[in-house]
Amino acid sequence: MLEEIIQDDMTRVPASNQPIFSNDAAYDNLVAKKAKALRDWSILEKEDQRKYKGLHDFEQQNGIGSLKDPDLIPSKNTSLLLKEIKGRTDREDPLNLLGIEPLDFDDAMLELAESLENVNEIKNLYKIRKTMVGESKNSGISSDEALKIKNCFSQGRELFLAGRNGSLMVKPLNFFYSLTAYTYGIIILNNPLRYRKDMLPGSHGMAYLPASIQAQFGGDSPRGTFSDLVGAFPTHLVKVPSISFNIDCSDSVMKFYEERFDVSLGMLLSLIPEMSEYYQLTTGKQSRCYPLEITSANDPRSVTWEFQIGNGETRPSTASVQQSFDGFSITERHGKTIVTIQAAKASQINAMIYTDLRGKLWFIDNPFFPIILPEIATHFLITSMFSNIMRYRPDEWGNVLLNEVSSNISLLTRHYFSSFQRKFMLLVVRSSSRYLPYAM
Repeated sequence: MLEEIIQDDMTRVPASNQPIFSNDAAYDNLVAKKAKALRDWSILEKEDQRKYKGLHDFEQQNGIGSLKDPDLIPSKNTSLLLKEIKGRTDREDPLNLLGIEPLDFDDAMLELAESLENVNEIKNLYKIRKTMVGESKNSGISSDEALKIKNCFSQGRELFLAGRNGSLMVKPLNFFYSLTAYTYGIIILNNPLRYRKDMLPGSHGMAYLPASIQAQFGGDSPRGTFSDLVGAFPTHLVKVPSISFNIDCSDSVMKFYEERFDVSLGMLLSLIPEMSEYYQLTTGKQSRCYPLEITSANDPRSVTWEFQIGNGETRPSTASVQQSFDGFSITERHGKTIVTIQAAKASQINAMIYTDLRGKLWFIDNPFFPIILPEIATHFLITSMFSNIMRYRPDEWGNVLLNEVSSNISLLTRHYFSSFQRKFMLLVVRSSSRYLPYAM
């Protein structure tokens, strides 16, 4: 009876279909050829220009194809992705840390979420969160497109309030639909390949496997909201007072479409920092979350940081740390794993790092490596699975909530929804606004 909720299982198999990305530079090469053709055309004598029907004919006569060729789409996607990543890793991050008093936290989060529901603010956020949008007044998204996002945000907020004020019996469905509505806007504001809502596929982008209570995603799975949400984070921002850098997630985003994962609910719950103690208490297993502190190291030659992982008693496996920090110095001190990294090279790490409600960092022992799931994407999977259990196994779902199956399963489930309810708006605001709030 729903014992699968605490199971810790995963299978991964190579699987892909029509490619999203390509490693060749065909698109960039064609852009360069078109730029040269334009320069050549502009210096042609008028008499020579009359030999052609126009610039397009001049390009064709010189063997220059169209940028709209469908065969170029994978190459174009790679170009857009890498340029956006370079823009984010090269700039000083514009998002502001915002400490909030714990007593005011829930109300403040709702206020920040409501402040997103403004057409002009959404247009500004599009230019803040994305780098490759141009500098002109008309660059970015239109007012009509911003209005669509505003309506998604408004619907998301209303659904969240319905879930927050409703019983636990119906929270999974309300929270999942709320998160889905917010996700549409988050994708447009962050994903370098998406700039209109009508570009989003109709699928959820993942599947629920009812027999095993698992989520299936990646590889040849249907593309949709979830896959676009993963692609909305081509960089992963790590920002705390005095420390700020973006992790280059290009490898993660591109390889997402090369492997298919079937993942249990218990494994996903083990990735959530707020679930760390309860996960160990109810399952008897160590969670995959380890406290992470980043401090300045003594190095007169360059700005250098120490990543101190663990609490002195538990720390992640050596293999997990090595794959996440390949090429960097890894040592041990006082029961903690110490990774020394030059600040200028911080974008090169492949670590899965989450931030808890209080703004503290956690290193996640990543079972999907090299795929780095954004935390909001992990919650998308979890709430989707719980909502499917609620809808298609209502009798057993009721037994879980009434503590008639297993006290451990009931406790783990209840704690997830109480902690997620508190963190929901923080994740939304961090993923879509100009602020990075945390409880002081």
